[in-house]
Amino acid sequence: MGLDSLLRMLALTLVVVSIAIADSVNPSTVVPALWQAGAPRGRGLVSFTLGVFLVYLAGGIVLAFGPGPALIGALHHVRGPVEHTLQAAGGLVALAFAVTLWRSRGSIRAERNLRRCGTRTSAFGLGAGIMAVELPTAFLYFGAISAILSAHPVAVVGLSLLITYNALFVAPLVAILAIRLLAGDRGDRWLAVGERWLRGAGQLTLAVVVAAGGTALVTIGVSGLLAV
Repeated sequence: MGLDSLLRMLALTLVVVSIAIADSVNPSTVVPALWQAGAPRGRGLVSFTLGVFLVYLAGGIVLAFGPGPALIGALHHVRGPVEHTLQAAGGLVALAFAVTLWRSRGSIRAERNLRRCGTRTSAFGLGAGIMAVELPTAFLYFGAISAILSAHPVAVVGLSLLITYNALFVAPLVAILAIRLLAGDRGDRWLAVGERWLRGAGQLTLAVVVAAGGTALVTIGVSGLLAV
């Protein structure tokens, strides 16, 4: 591998890692994990984490080695009004997602409906189910996969980057388990504080970031349509 190829691969890895770290602060996975950690010795948290990891990774593999390359190739040929319409539509979807996050922040109803899973199977199913629902709106994940596909790496490298992304995505869940097992009573207090923050400020921050991205896409799309 030449120096240029090595530098390109390093840049791609940094992009994937940075997106994965941003994506990992996800209330949809971290809040249930914090709640699950309240069970004795965090029972079920390992299974929950495994469910999240496997379904998210499987979705990425399907996109990267299934229809993903064809979709990316088709999008490269989209120009003019169609391109701007897709940009505006994507921005509207992001804005709708941001509004949903804003309205659901600190939801008492959601807290009441959340239940700790008593078995490993149910905990695994909870993690897998959450990611199956989240996957169609996983914009950050799609961005990372697009970056991987655009670089045309060999299959082993692409798969390694997807595994790295998903390992970083579940890193907060692994950290929660470590705190629960090692920190004792102090860990319980830290986890409770973290859960309250994510239900409030964390979800609010994510809503603002998504809204900003959506607004930018809508602006670019509408401006492009008006200029045609």
